[in-house]
Amino acid sequence: MVIVPASVYYFFTTQPKKTCVKPQGGYLVIADSQGFNDSKLHGAPFKDWPIITVQKGSEVSITICNDDNQAHGFQISHYLDSQIISVAPGESLTFTFVADKQGNFTIYCSIFCTVHIFMQNGLLVVR
Repeated sequence: MVIVPASVYYFFTTQPKKTCVKPQGGYLVIADSQGFNDSKLHGAPFKDWPIITVQKGSEVSITICNDDNQAHGFQISHYLDSQIISVAPGESLTFTFVADKQGNFTIYCSIFCTVHIFMQNGLLVVR
């Protein structure tokens, strides 16, 4: 476990494809040839997708699972943007943080790939 700014905790695991598990009480984001959670099919890049809504002060757990044949990045402005996070094909990353600031925060891929444009408009809404 590595502790980084904004009290974000990272847990790196390698899981076989198609076995990604949503953290209890948390969120699962699948990165694949259709973007994040099929963002390409949900109107990205013109519509925000995925949208994760949480309450200010709550602990948020997100697992990113790469079910693609290329690496993908995963960032969230304010919460997970101090370094580039790369998730290799077939691997997953789980991180937990406290939603300490109210507002809308962009979820995006930080590594150029063939579906990069469809991975730039996710949204974390902290109410």
